Amino acid sequence: MKAALLRGPGGPEQFEIAEIRDPVAGPGEVLVRIEAISIEGGDLVSRRTGGPFERDHVIGYAAAGTVVALGPAVSGFAVGDRVATFGFTGSHAELRAVSAVQCWAIPAGLDTGVAATIPCGPGTAAHALKLAGLEDGAGKTVLITGAGGGVGLAAVQLAARAGARVIGTGTNRSVLDTLRQHGLSDGIVTTGEPASEQVLDLLGGRKVDLLIDNVGGPALSDGLKTLRDGGKAVLIGVFGGWHEPLDAGFVLRRRLSVIGCLLGAVISEPANYRLIADLLKLAEQGQLYTPIDAGFSFSDVVASHTRAEERGRLGRVVMHIRSER
Repeated sequence: MKAALLRGPGGPEQFEIAEIRDPVAGPGEVLVRIEAISIEGGDLVSRRTGGPFERDHVIGYAAAGTVVALGPAVSGFAVGDRVATFGFTGSHAELRAVSAVQCWAIPAGLDTGVAATIPCGPGTAAHALKLAGLEDGAGKTVLITGAGGGVGLAAVQLAARAGARVIGTGTNRSVLDTLRQHGLSDGIVTTGEPASEQVLDLLGGRKVDLLIDNVGGPALSDGLKTLRDGGKAVLIGVFGGWHEPLDAGFVLRRRLSVIGCLLGAVISEPANYRLIADLLKLAEQGQLYTPIDAGFSFSDVVASHTRAEERGRLGRVVMHIRSER
């Protein structure tokens, strides 16, 4: 099969398309011919700093396609089924062997490219809100940093569906204005004064109940300033910096809860598996807005990763594979 291999850590130019051995579905696995690859934040991190970079290592989290073979002890799927898949490696290739418990049937009316984006972005957003206990958001205010990204966009919609007032931050005013059509109450552009000052001004000095932070680094420290006493912060992204120090005394005095959210580690647990299946149905029904920012062919992996790193986008970048097999 063809795969996008990395010569080493670095920029998108580190990719090369090469022929490698086809994977085989092992016990409990499904072999999928990939048709669409959603480029996730974790893919960018893997490319820049991750590894290993030995021969034939394929990065990539999220992809969708058609089942072509079943390994031993697999039930619930059949050859020919369209499926969305997740794994910490293996999406950037024509074929992928993935655990059946990290594989979801795609509803008949849902586009394969859109389906590829659901497990990571919307899945993480739904998991974060579940960790925060936001089943009923009536009377609550939620601040979402990086609201235009794949996770942020879904978090805006799901928090609004729960009844919360939703404030979002981003670098692109037009993107934030678009999000008003999908549940965003207020948009904060982060290219000027600190977001915390703008949020507190907006709320007349009141503070938010929940922070969903997709950025990390200084954005996390700044966002914590907006939380009421006893408020919660769910940390999803670390693109602003992995090692941002937090003021432990501030967290203690304010009785804040800071929760790390890494869905991939628990994605196959029954409750989370059902959560993603439900999101796929919502997307099919048009109740979950899941835009594709840009589409590229698999051979344009360098251009696709370049686009995925640009700020101010709305939605995911997707690579499409048109296999001749």
